[in-house]
Amino acid sequence: MESAYADPQLLRDLGARGGRFAPEIGVEVVVGAETAGVPLAASISVTAELPFAFVRKPGYHGHELDEPPVRGADVAGRRVLLVDDAISSGSSVERFAASLAGVGAELVGVFVLVDMRDVAPTVSPVAAALPTESVSTYLQVLDLATANGVLDPTLHELTVDAIVNQWADDDPRWNLLPVTADGALAVPLREACPLVGANALADTEQG
Repeated sequence: MESAYADPQLLRDLGARGGRFAPEIGVEVVVGAETAGVPLAASISVTAELPFAFVRKPGYHGHELDEPPVRGADVAGRRVLLVDDAISSGSSVERFAASLAGVGAELVGVFVLVDMRDVAPTVSPVAAALPTESVSTYLQVLDLATANGVLDPTLHELTVDAIVNQWADDDPRWNLLPVTADGALAVPLREACPLVGANALADTEQG
């Protein structure tokens, strides 16, 4: 998803989406979640003319022990918008929310490129309760990929079935060789689907 940031016009357009959302919930500081949320948060802050900061990824081993969890604008006592690339189970949001609360910030909303909560097996109470705006949902991304010829219709159908019905990781259907418009694939569905395995949603958010 970070490749969306490579196009300056697209990044400006994405920032404009977030820039419209921030005033609706009374945001005072835009905070990017390290690392994928930082470029988008910066774009939103420019569009909305709001201060910018970024919050460190909790527990990341590359940080110094005495590094502050939040860099940039002062967030203490201020209403902040957390910006990231995606949200699914909400585990990352919970960790970032705890870091922000630790320095006195009030997290009032979340803005992401892709909202995956509707296909996540579970969603944390914090992520479920926070006002959240997204550019798209994951199922909408799959629909667009199919409509634009990026994803084969058969793979699209199987992927949506696997996500919506939450196939178990040991479901034998993962090992089938899907038959697409171009014939049978040489790899099993587990490798061919854009999102595979029972734990893929959680893995995606932690990446």
